[in-house]
Amino acid sequence: MPHRLDHLDRHPDHHPDHLAADASRPSSSRPRWLLLLVAIVALAASAHARAIDYLVEVVLFENLAETGDLDGALWFPKTGAALSLGAEAAVAEGFRVIETGLSLDDDARSIAASGGYRLLRHFAWRQPGLDERAAKAIRINTGSAFDLHLPEDLSPYDEFIPASAAPRPGRERAVRSTTVAGTLKVRLGRFLHMEALLVFTDQESGRSYRLSESRKMRSTELHYIDNPRFGILTRILPIEEGDS
Repeated sequence: MPHRLDHLDRHPDHHPDHLAADASRPSSSRPRWLLLLVAIVALAASAHARAIDYLVEVVLFENLAETGDLDGALWFPKTGAALSLGAEAAVAEGFRVIETGLSLDDDARSIAASGGYRLLRHFAWRQPGLDERAAKAIRINTGSAFDLHLPEDLSPYDEFIPASAAPRPGRERAVRSTTVAGTLKVRLGRFLHMEALLVFTDQESGRSYRLSESRKMRSTELHYIDNPRFGILTRILPIEEGDS
């Protein structure tokens, strides 16, 4: 053992001067895990610098033209957890109501002045860009409120639940609904997607109109999502970090 230690002491590669030189060698000689760690930190910092929110603007409208006979049934949307704009929970998740500087003001005014359509609501919010797993739905309740009655067992229904205006056997669960009820969800993948699950109810006729669609969108483009009775006009704009 002493002989081996003497050999190491005499070897030029183990001289203290050489050890100091090792520390100044090019990074290619450093451990790969260290280089990988540096790259991951740099990538995370770069991604954070490019992180953006989105401004989601929606014009909700009713088509007053004759829509023809449909099934005449009443429906209620089967929605999961959703945020209410303006509520503390929504603000905590990064969803904030935007009321000024909207790009669809002229479109909303044109719809309101039209004899063929009725403006139901024009609103907008700012939200973070969230992927499919993290995306949050926004709850939509617009127009007059009224009661509907649903089946006790909702498990057989995926998106829309059959309803009645008054309780009856098999439909005794009372819920509060509105002229337009449901959710909108914006999620981020390779493209933006808006998922709409909405019901428009005409109380006079006792008839509901359903809208379920997932629309692939590019930011800044104007999109219509509608059915024969109602629909939405929407645009999503990116907000880069640092923008007001």
